[in-house]
Amino acid sequence: MMKIIVTFLLFFTFVISAQEPVTYGGVAPISKDENSEGQFPSITSPTIKSKYSLFYQYINTLDKPFTLEQRANEKEGRTKFILVGFDKERVTGGKFGNQCLWQYSLSARVILLEWASKTVLQAYPVGRSRNYVDNPENCSEKARDKTRDKFRFCQMLLGLETDSNYSQEEMVKNCENVGLDRLGNGLIKEVGNIVSNLDISDKRNIRFAGIGDVNITDRALDILSGKEGFVSHPFHSIDGKFKQQSYKDWISQYFVKAISTKLDVPLVLPFPGGIGGRAFVKLEDGSETKIELPELDYSFDILIRGFAKSLVDETAQREAWIYGSYLTVDFGGMIGKESSKVKNGYVFKTVKDDFLNDWREFDNSVQQLAQEYSDQLIKTDKKWVPQHTNMKYKDGKKYFSYIKEKLDSAK
Repeated sequence: MMKIIVTFLLFFTFVISAQEPVTYGGVAPISKDENSEGQFPSITSPTIKSKYSLFYQYINTLDKPFTLEQRANEKEGRTKFILVGFDKERVTGGKFGNQCLWQYSLSARVILLEWASKTVLQAYPVGRSRNYVDNPENCSEKARDKTRDKFRFCQMLLGLETDSNYSQEEMVKNCENVGLDRLGNGLIKEVGNIVSNLDISDKRNIRFAGIGDVNITDRALDILSGKEGFVSHPFHSIDGKFKQQSYKDWISQYFVKAISTKLDVPLVLPFPGGIGGRAFVKLEDGSETKIELPELDYSFDILIRGFAKSLVDETAQREAWIYGSYLTVDFGGMIGKESSKVKNGYVFKTVKDDFLNDWREFDNSVQQLAQEYSDQLIKTDKKWVPQHTNMKYKDGKKYFSYIKEKLDSAK
């Protein structure tokens, strides 16, 4: 009888501990200084800031292994703090052939912080990207409708897509007046689903893994910059000039999202823009603070080696092109790292002589590579390794098993 009582008390204590209140810090842009409005003109506008409350409302409709409250009281002994931090708002593109193409990118991270030090304990990247075709007669950054920018970003948050009906009335109906009952599969729901599955329990031996160094070879840089066979990558260029850090941020985020999603492991993603391990945050309540990333025990170092395109099949009406992407991915700690060259050939079929958006397909090639690389961490495929790496299956199995073992220690 005594054993049953003790067991019950231990279980009850565990439940109480798991239900420790966690503070919800709200939604805030992450920036290198106080000027977040200049870096996030749409996300910090009154139109979109009015939708911030939907994050908390949606999260509270979901089952969670903890209680979430908006205001902190240090006397309650709370030690955990959840923040939704926007880290990128970008509109890139312009005239591309005879078309006016714009890519809208919005990314954030769900961050679990230690309350006192504001040190990041876990972070999960989220994001949305949409492409739009506009009137080619007014295809410039200056001429683009900035109010419509806000509408498009608002719909990415809400999970709606009614841009083809855009007007001021549409802005009111499908942005400003949208409530919890009309949310689609957008960024708000993605954030909520991550928050509801966070493991906030304390760990005795905390280890951190994430993205370390990301570099671009001279050859790859020439290709990305439009100096070798292709135009400058339009979605990572400003006024035709390629921005290395933008591309590094993109590839880092995509690898982190692919691996963390498939393995259910939090990975540390560097703050964008090359700002280092500390960033400035202005919270919804007006308070200001700095958050800090932890030092990594294990890191993925990525080297972007190059790209290649070739015609692999052709008929009178159709063509098949292969878009090759070539990387080197190292993983390990301070003592040493395991290394592998990885590559992918993404096949794109099209009507003959149709316009080809080469950089969109190269991006698809890199994204497919990141997804399949992540799959190997779960189960290494005998055919995939020799086809996509510079290793034999036995060596590839050892490489991916080593990474999986270390990532498991970071859960």
